[in-house]
Amino acid sequence: MGNIGLALASAGPTVSIALTLGAIVWASGQPSYSGPITILIIALPMLCIAAAFKYLNRTHVNCGATFMWGAKAISPYYGFMVGWVIFLCYSVGVISVSVLISSNLLSLFTDGDHSVIQAIIATLSIGAITTVAYIGIKVAAWLQWILIAIEYAGLAVLAILCFIAIAHHHPGTVPISAHWFSWQELGGVSGFISGALVAVFMFSGWDSGIMVNEETQNPKETPGNAVMLSVVALAILYAFFTFAFQGAVSADDLQENSDSAIRFIAQEVGNMALAKYMVFSIALSAIGSTLATLVSSVREVFAMGSDGVLPRVLGKVHPRFKTPQVATIVIGVFCLVGTWVYVLGSAGLKDSFNMIVNVDGLLFSLFYAFTGVTMLVFFRREAIRGFKKLILLLVLPLLATAFLVFIIIKSVPDLGGWGGGSMIALYIMLGLGVAVMIFVRTKNQTDYFKIKREVFVEPVPAVTE
Repeated sequence: MGNIGLALASAGPTVSIALTLGAIVWASGQPSYSGPITILIIALPMLCIAAAFKYLNRTHVNCGATFMWGAKAISPYYGFMVGWVIFLCYSVGVISVSVLISSNLLSLFTDGDHSVIQAIIATLSIGAITTVAYIGIKVAAWLQWILIAIEYAGLAVLAILCFIAIAHHHPGTVPISAHWFSWQELGGVSGFISGALVAVFMFSGWDSGIMVNEETQNPKETPGNAVMLSVVALAILYAFFTFAFQGAVSADDLQENSDSAIRFIAQEVGNMALAKYMVFSIALSAIGSTLATLVSSVREVFAMGSDGVLPRVLGKVHPRFKTPQVATIVIGVFCLVGTWVYVLGSAGLKDSFNMIVNVDGLLFSLFYAFTGVTMLVFFRREAIRGFKKLILLLVLPLLATAFLVFIIIKSVPDLGGWGGGSMIALYIMLGLGVAVMIFVRTKNQTDYFKIKREVFVEPVPAVTE
């Protein structure tokens, strides 16, 4: 339950729905109410990649995840770059989500622009989050369930009110129709791809349950089961609440208020008190997501530090709390500085930061695709030892990986093309990783790059007389 709480919180369902509801309805350029179907379809490749995490985690429990698995299956250089991508995923994510904490909390009391107050709220929030992460993983994991309970109480009430409003044909509502589940409503292939891009972003972060595998009871099984259950839970939650909310107001109003969709819907079908509660829930979701994302980022940095490809001091464990001591402080400070720079920065600086944030969903897709590739290579011999294994270890992860690669390629035009600002930011971030890898390899102070390739072969049971 603790692992699932971290995974659900990292994906930030309440924040994700608030940010993507308008986008998924207007994904194809015109109103479409097939979002729940798209979400359920995208859950299938996500479930396949979650299975890849499960199988790989069984063979080697390491909080660096594909950083270590990729090194053993393919190459240490491949593993390092995947580790760098994971670090970028969570480091960029922890700043982008933490910005939402102060903005939503401040909006409860004023609609004005108070950058300094927003920065102070962010400082207090991030300080508290870092402290919780520093004290211990159990505290962090179970705090998530308290936040989730508060959030989903509001979402459940709002969903009921939306269904009531639709049933009574309130002005602006869109009646539920069987047409919502048709291929025409989906918009064909192009419409599905546009919606899929949004859905992939919604799911990103569910892997947090695997990043704390070394701190979990029964570490070979529990984290893998947790991430698979998390994907199923997210699929159900996203599909249900998207289905409930999307028809509560007109598509035009939803598009016009896409930045505050949940608040707007709550005000339309409920009252101002419910709207304030939903804003508070979004802030709590942002707090939970920041905490889970920070915990995951810290574990990746800890793993890379422990193996000497980042400063070894990052691999230091607190003697009492048994948490990554230095890594937690470093990532917490990094998050704090990034938030202050964004909140108090100029318009040009915010635009530059937004370019980086825009590629975070693409980074997560890369991370998941790389894990699928690692799964295919590592289990290639085992996959041909029976039809069931062929399907589970080869066909399904291959299809999921191919789909993610397809989504990555199709997402590039929305980021300004291969030469757009967001993609240039991605090239710079990846290039920096290559530079760090070359520097560390040249120093020759770690055995990580001497890891030998392995392939999984199921051990033969011992014969007893």
